[in-house]
Amino acid sequence: MVTAPTDKLVDCPALAALSVISGKWTTRILWVLREGSCDFGALRRALGGVSAKVLTDHLKALEAEGVILRRERSEAGVVHVSYAYSDYGRTLIPALDALGQWGLTHAARDRG
Repeated sequence: MVTAPTDKLVDCPALAALSVISGKWTTRILWVLREGSCDFGALRRALGGVSAKVLTDHLKALEAEGVILRRERSEAGVVHVSYAYSDYGRTLIPALDALGQWGLTHAARDRG
């Protein structure tokens, strides 16, 4: 008997991981944050082409998953917001590195 694909995916750990990092901008955000804390404007400039709303939505999702931290600081009455990996989020970096390496291998295979 063949089971439906959704039956197999219910308990799939890879699917759980991919649900956290899926999205056009998510892995790009995480790549930029590897270098350290980044404020919203600098993050948006580094990504290029992402709207403020989409970036905000992705950042909120990553924060809700515990992958990144949002920090506010006030300077001369102006609130500055920055984002950085949480300790928990840093545990994702080796997996992203491995996925990136696989992507390079896959891209080279397609060209060969």
